[in-house]
Amino acid sequence: MSYIKKRVPRKPGMTPQEILADQKTLASWFTDNINLIVYASGAILLVIAITLGSIWMKGEKKDTANAALSKAMVMYQATVAQMETSTEELELALESLHEVASEYAGASQGHTASLFKANVLYRLGRYQEAAATIEELDIRNHELVRDINGYYLLARSYEAMEEFKMAIESYQTAKGRARGDMSAVIDIDLARCNELSGDVDTAISIYREILSEYPDSVYAIRAEKKLAILGITDLETL
Repeated sequence: MSYIKKRVPRKPGMTPQEILADQKTLASWFTDNINLIVYASGAILLVIAITLGSIWMKGEKKDTANAALSKAMVMYQATVAQMETSTEELELALESLHEVASEYAGASQGHTASLFKANVLYRLGRYQEAAATIEELDIRNHELVRDINGYYLLARSYEAMEEFKMAIESYQTAKGRARGDMSAVIDIDLARCNELSGDVDTAISIYREILSEYPDSVYAIRAEKKLAILGITDLETL
């Protein structure tokens, strides 16, 4: 038996630095929002419990759903804690989250599991399935996807599939709900996506806006480097 773990395939053409930044962006986004998801899920459960009382999920089904979600989240968290996660570990987390999402599809526990399932699918390189999971969840629980800004993960999935028009639309939606530095991160993503789609003029315009709105930041440094690559040399006039 081989003890060599298979590693998650990376997108070709990316440098190690870009891969690391890519992982940190998504891992940080999900980690920062885990409390929000759990809180939102708990609030929904509280409302249902008050409104429907013993009619909803009779017996111990609610506690079973909570326990199942907690178990799945422990497995997910284990993958977030590692910068390099094996395919086997991600597959196990995916299987656990999928079971909860399927078993409790109509409950908030299932919706929460679906959101994290989409993230694992993305990390496995199964971008089409990740996008489909977010889209389906947005129909079933728009409030959760909106509050957690799941549109960012949707945009990343579309971009990875080279569906640039849909990626740009999703990035724009995500930017409208972004907080703090995440707005600058999405600006970088939007500029890159426009450039990849062939709209270089829009990309240049966004990079210029980043230099203006976030001077002396890591985002400005990245924007300046990209503008230099694109042949823009009049940066002193910005």
